[in-house]
Amino acid sequence: MKREQRMRLWAAALSVCMAAGMAQPTMAGVVKKSAAQVSGGTAGSASSNTTAAQTDFYFAGQEMYTYQRLEADMQLLKSKYEGVTMDSIGKTVDGRNIYRIVIGNPNAEKKVLVLAAIHAREYITTPLVMRQVREMLDRKASGETALNDVCIQFVPMANPDGVQISQRALDGLNNANSKQTVQRIIESWADWGLLENKDKYNWYLNKWKNNVNGVDLNHNFPTKGWAQLNDNRGKASSEFYKGPSAASEPETQAIIKLVNEQKFSEVINYHAQGQIIYWSQMHASKEVQAKDKAMAVIAARRTGYALVDPAADGSRYGAGFKDWLDWEKGIPNITLEVGLGVSPVPENQIEKIWQQNQGLLPELVNALLGRSGESISNGASSAAAVNAAQDNGVRYVSPKGSGDADESLTPPGAE
Repeated sequence: MKREQRMRLWAAALSVCMAAGMAQPTMAGVVKKSAAQVSGGTAGSASSNTTAAQTDFYFAGQEMYTYQRLEADMQLLKSKYEGVTMDSIGKTVDGRNIYRIVIGNPNAEKKVLVLAAIHAREYITTPLVMRQVREMLDRKASGETALNDVCIQFVPMANPDGVQISQRALDGLNNANSKQTVQRIIESWADWGLLENKDKYNWYLNKWKNNVNGVDLNHNFPTKGWAQLNDNRGKASSEFYKGPSAASEPETQAIIKLVNEQKFSEVINYHAQGQIIYWSQMHASKEVQAKDKAMAVIAARRTGYALVDPAADGSRYGAGFKDWLDWEKGIPNITLEVGLGVSPVPENQIEKIWQQNQGLLPELVNALLGRSGESISNGASSAAAVNAAQDNGVRYVSPKGSGDADESLTPPGAE
């Protein structure tokens, strides 16, 4: 080939490359934003990259809901609504914020906590809770006054490190120590064939339930039953390990500190999956148990979910968030398992989940404030609360065969 021809071809190729480079910034900006957020940016830093282009909430869609999208949506909420405050209740093992959103009257006597995604693979609950934030703010904008008399606090993603692992495997983690910790956990379960079989390896991380240290945060609360709890694992894992000691994890500690400081009137805790409601705890006082049931009946009627039979609640040695609230703190609470199938629950279920739960938080708030016939915490006696919780038409089930606790404990072919 002649030298002139080679030069023309080289120039043409260079021109194409330059054109492609000039067309790249829009896509490159998206990639840069995602990378910056994954590296541990705060809600404020996420805002500087996303608010200008973002016109609607990510939680309104049906795409995988990430920590970065949560940050962006928080900023959009703050820009669209008045009376929204946001902060972090603590830091995770991998350095992420455990975000809190507060709406309503911060000086109100009645306070409600709504918490989600304490289990990593159950991140479908985060966009659900974010929709509840918007629902309450929209109702206030339309003239409803409930938020004048109550303070509602949301922790929409209590285990963001674990969510990152479930969604993005080791690439979701920020620092080398975190990646090494998770890799050592994987290697400790090598007898499952995780290192030889890529499908099993990916399955294991996608099913990740715990935090970076391999601790199930919902088995890590300091109840009187923690020491006797059989966690099915005995060592750090993707699920069910209760930890080296009660409240050993920074995420658990942050939640405990929040509850102790705020003295909530009631707590709503979202998990996935099974369309069932855990409400009873055998160590709860009769008064707390009655209020638990009243909340659960309201939730069952609204959602259509079944109540778990008290005989099957398995709380004798419970060390979960619910167990701790009932047993140690005396705070009424319910745990709702949303979605069906296996976790992570597919994103295409979010619309049905929302249809089932839409209106539940306003109804529970009105009951708390004594604005309905099913008031549960307005100074009524335990007997009155029991009468208010008549469960006509409400179904009871054993959780066996439904709910996240009954999903496979081992990867395919490792049994």
